[in-house]
Amino acid sequence: MIRGIIFDCFGVLYIDPSRHFYESHVKNYEELRPQLASLDKAADYGFMTQKELNEAVSDLTGLELPFVSKHIKGIHQRNEMLLDYTQELRRRYKVGLLSNIGPGSMDAFFNKEERDALFDAAVLSGEEHMTKPDPHIFELTAERMGLQPGECIMIDDVEENCAGADAAGMIPILYQSNAQVEAEITRITEERNA
Repeated sequence: MIRGIIFDCFGVLYIDPSRHFYESHVKNYEELRPQLASLDKAADYGFMTQKELNEAVSDLTGLELPFVSKHIKGIHQRNEMLLDYTQELRRRYKVGLLSNIGPGSMDAFFNKEERDALFDAAVLSGEEHMTKPDPHIFELTAERMGLQPGECIMIDDVEENCAGADAAGMIPILYQSNAQVEAEITRITEERNA
């Protein structure tokens, strides 16, 4: 039986511009992509501050630090339609937030009061010192919601993270559009909760 639905933040509940920044401004992005991904991951784990990440990206890419600092985060926009849907889901299910993000960074997107109001649990990688796709962070999220992983659906826009959710025992949905996610949630919950 499905009792909980967990949403990724960036690329799902927020449109994520950081990849767009790299693709648009780093001339040799394909060559540097593994190193940039490694830096992003270190920040997600909480091992680097945003300032340290900006400096490392500037050093690696040759882009001026003020430019990186101003534009690396881009303009994040909430996926308001999907966020409204999460609140409809809360009438029947527990709803969680699971995000790879550095410590102290989530407040700019969902502050503590909003996280408490909108989600039954919010697990942030930088506070836990582990990131998706590690199955343990999915298990921790289910536990914080008072559920077993097998009772949860995980929505993420990264295939590797969906594989981690699956390894933890959750049912993953790879986000492509709001309509697609809503249709898959409906299908899965009707099949599992019949």
